[in-house]
Amino acid sequence: MGVHVASDGRRIELITGSGRRRRWSGADKARIVVESLEPGANVSEVARRNGLSPQQLFAWRREA
Repeated sequence: MGVHVASDGRRIELITGSGRRRRWSGADKARIVVESLEPGANVSEVARRNGLSPQQLFAWRREA
């Protein structure tokens, strides 16, 4: 992941990845779900910080 500054001064965030599916352990999923449930937590920020989409984290929260 990197940040590129366009010629007009706009910041563009480039998100790159291996394109492979990642397997998450039950413990990792639980830790991330708990983090997302903390008061004031932003689900999208927690998801991105942990390398997954917000939609995936919302699905894990529903499962929990």
